[in-house]
Amino acid sequence: MGRRNRFPVGCALAGLALASPGAARADANYSLHVIGSTQASWTDNIFAVPDDPDPTRPPHESDLLLQFRPGVLGTYETPRTIHNLEYDLEANLYLEHDEARSLGHVATWRGFFLTSPRTEVQASSTFTSGTLAALSTRAAPVEGQPQATVSGNGRYWALDAGQGLHFGVTPELRLSQGLQVRRFASTIDGAAGAPATDSGGYELGGSLGADRGWKHSAVALAAQTRYVTLEQATGDARSLNNALTLSYRRDFTPRWNAMADGGVVWVASLDDAPSMVQPTVGVSVSYAPTWGMAGMQVRRTMAPNLYIAENTISDLALVNATLPLPWLTDDPNLPKLMASGAIGASRSQVIRGDEVTSTINVVNADVALTYAPRGDITLALRAQHLRQLPGETAAAATPAFEYDRTTVVVQATWRFPERLAAEIPMRDSLRVDRSDNTPVGEEVAPAGPAPGQ
Repeated sequence: MGRRNRFPVGCALAGLALASPGAARADANYSLHVIGSTQASWTDNIFAVPDDPDPTRPPHESDLLLQFRPGVLGTYETPRTIHNLEYDLEANLYLEHDEARSLGHVATWRGFFLTSPRTEVQASSTFTSGTLAALSTRAAPVEGQPQATVSGNGRYWALDAGQGLHFGVTPELRLSQGLQVRRFASTIDGAAGAPATDSGGYELGGSLGADRGWKHSAVALAAQTRYVTLEQATGDARSLNNALTLSYRRDFTPRWNAMADGGVVWVASLDDAPSMVQPTVGVSVSYAPTWGMAGMQVRRTMAPNLYIAENTISDLALVNATLPLPWLTDDPNLPKLMASGAIGASRSQVIRGDEVTSTINVVNADVALTYAPRGDITLALRAQHLRQLPGETAAAATPAFEYDRTTVVVQATWRFPERLAAEIPMRDSLRVDRSDNTPVGEEVAPAGPAPGQ
């Protein structure tokens, strides 16, 4: 079950690996690796706090961060299943701020199952913990989205687990089902004797969908419901968030395609607060060359933001890309130098019941230049800038904190042995022809009579 060579430029987060020699043999269905990364980064706002002094929050200061992230990775494959299991220990050492030094943990399991000739299941579970100050560089640059977050320093832990099933009724018609569990909890440090602030929330959800495709176009209908609890200073807010979405996809060429979707979200409060109904809409265009990807999207959504423990209506504009550069390689299909990143802006309206209580505007830019001399070694230079601006705020609402932060990162990642015995296939293509999915099962070797029969 090979995987298409799409090296995510954000590999700045993929792991560095060292394992016992010979752990991954050419004929083995498993491999063991020791992985890790080392990075040095400078930021002008270590605690992501406002420019103006505030005695209740940490000071606005810069510092140099040294991060060491050793870990282990195991892969295992059978004729119908694939498993990837990874653990990373993250040590963050600041040059001047001893109080910000921390240890974090990242544990991830991902599985892929061919449960029948027409049915496949993907599942994953991720646990992370650490400090909020070190959270921004964990995601790959191409994955960065402008999302409102809390200001200040503190610790957090998060759990994200999901399952998705796809059933091919016919080659043109596919049904889907999904489950998701998310939990996020943080404690923001106070300063000058001020008490710490707790926030977070969790959601439990499920979805059903149907997708009908033709030669170049496809239509999909999806329904989702989630039970959401937001842990706020005034008490927990509970609701059922229900969504119905209709989408249309079109392949214009083997490289270009687009999608438009529209729907409605109904947030039904389980407390005494009124409920709210809002429309959602989105448009995206993507480009998928032989290697890499690029895309842009504009959309309006209504969803819980567990980082700030609020339901929000968000307007988003985003451009992202992972593309090869033509230098330092003899084979254009095996690039060694890559550019990637995301630039976007969002406006999040915080809703309480059926009222908008405040807005938070976020502008984010995250770009990286990555050099991979070999498949098991990656070097990266990365720059981030994030600015969060409070908008209108109702008198009874907690104001959003304004801050901006610039970070420059130099990173090296590696994995040993290089060869992975099994990788989770890509199965979430937006293309109608699914040309960038990884073939598995009968897609690799279609069923038919044996040779000579």
